[in-house]
This record gives sequence, C-alpha cells and structure tokens, in this order.
Amino acid sequence: MPPEPVTFPERRFVITRIDGGVETNVIASTPLPANYTTDSAVRPGVMDNCRTWLAANPGVPIRIYSPSNGGPHTDGDCVWDSRTGGPL
Repeated sequence: MPPEPVTFPERRFVITRIDGGVETNVIASTPLPANYTTDSAVRPGVMDNCRTWLAANPGVPIRIYSPSNGGPHTDGDCVWDSRTGGPL
C-alpha cells in the first residue's frame, strides 16, 4: 500500500493514514536538496509532525515513508508503521 504519488519522491518523506486497505497522504515534507547526502536535517521535523498528527487523530493508523530509492514510493520505503512500530 504505498502512498499516493508526490513530486520529488526521492527527496520527500510522506506520512499516510490507513483507512481499511487504502492509504491517503496526510503530510509530505519539503523536498530535500538535489544530491543530498543525508536526510537528517528533515527527519526530526517529520517525526514531530507525525507525533502532532497522531495526537490530533488518536487511533488512526499511519505509516511514514522515507525518500524513495528513485521513482514513486514503494512499500520498501516504509520506515515506520503505527500498527507495528515502537515509539517515535
């Protein structure tokens, strides 16, 4: 269940909500710069946004996708799932 397509998926984090078997994008990070070497500048903000969204929407399952390995996000880009992951 990868997220809906976004521009620059290889440079964005995406947070999705899961409704049944459908994922809907709720937050897409700003794109990292071209040829970035690490996502560490953006990752803490993504986690904060995720915590804020979860607090406002308790019980709604979500997933976080890291920047893709090129092309659209895939299930392999999922770095955290609220149904199975630990704390953020």
